[in-house]
Amino acid sequence: MGYAALWFTLSCFIVSCHSSRQLQQSPSTPHRTHTRHTPRTQETRSVNASRAEMLNTAATKLGLKPDLRRDNARLLSACASWLGTPYVYGGNGRKGIDCSALTLAIYKDVYGKRLHRRSIDQYEKDVLRISRTDLRQGDLIFFSSPRSGGRCGHVGIYLRDGYFLHASSSRGVVVSHLDGSYYQRHYLGCGRVPEEDLHDPRSSMP
Repeated sequence: MGYAALWFTLSCFIVSCHSSRQLQQSPSTPHRTHTRHTPRTQETRSVNASRAEMLNTAATKLGLKPDLRRDNARLLSACASWLGTPYVYGGNGRKGIDCSALTLAIYKDVYGKRLHRRSIDQYEKDVLRISRTDLRQGDLIFFSSPRSGGRCGHVGIYLRDGYFLHASSSRGVVVSHLDGSYYQRHYLGCGRVPEEDLHDPRSSMP
């Protein structure tokens, strides 16, 4: 083979390699990227899934539509666990409970806060008074009762959209609405426990 033929063959080989390399690096060829899920990412997803499941179960039991953006899953789960418990004046357990013992138990469980035992003391000593339009999930709602002479004699815990959980003397632990005629007549006020008094502020969603 002459030098001219050898040079021609070598030139063709170089051009062919260069074209092949350009084709491999062409932007039209998609590059697959693999997202690695760190243990922390997987743990976060697991916690979120667990919280969503807890919230869905509790909200459904309470008659509410679950809302991951607004709802405190631990609070609603604690409230739902008391549904159907019989009312017993002076009671403070699963076999029977009254209204102020119910709010006391839920606050201790969810927020690490021990409220006063009587509803009138919760009204006068545990909360900062707020207007009804400012109600947030977990706030306390107070009512007078036929036996209280116009003073505070009943308390419930606000859920959302006008609904609240309380221990009714005739029906046990139930969910009621503030627009009910009885509660409109006996509505006394509502209050919020200062967040600095709570070990687990209601703003934190577990």
